[in-house]
Amino acid sequence: MHNSSQIRTVNEICSGRKIDLPHDAGIYAFWWLGDREQLLRSNRSVVLKGPGGNLVQVRYEDWWPQELEFPCLYVGKTTNIRGRFSPHLKRGCSGRLHGTEPENRKARPKTTSCQLRWGIEHIFPDEKEPLTLIGSSVGFSYRTDFEDNAIAERFFEEDRLIGAWRPWFNIDSER
Repeated sequence: MHNSSQIRTVNEICSGRKIDLPHDAGIYAFWWLGDREQLLRSNRSVVLKGPGGNLVQVRYEDWWPQELEFPCLYVGKTTNIRGRFSPHLKRGCSGRLHGTEPENRKARPKTTSCQLRWGIEHIFPDEKEPLTLIGSSVGFSYRTDFEDNAIAERFFEEDRLIGAWRPWFNIDSER
């Protein structure tokens, strides 16, 4: 899932309204395929609401394992790869979906499903057309080969990959 041969750009997956992905259950990842320095120059600070409503500052670091060809942005699991892909992007909504909050506070996501879009808009607050940036600079890969005890295996594999790949947009505060 993390080799360049397994990762396609969002633009390669989307052709007009068509999305070239299976309806199968599996795990998936979004990757930064653009210039790594551009990513590392982005707004890497976010303030989350923590336990008791206290604000907690998090800084996204260059902490991805060396064996990854690209920085991982988000890892998830789903019962339908194709159905889960679209809500992450909200392709029908041009411009920005999320405003910028003072002091890098996390803006309220438009939906509970658009983690990738929210993350890109947060780290690139001056990007007027985030879908254009996502289309060219973000990649997607997935695995659907979970046969025995598939629900449990997808659950454990998602957790394992989040721990190993350290994707920025999976970070949330503890409750």
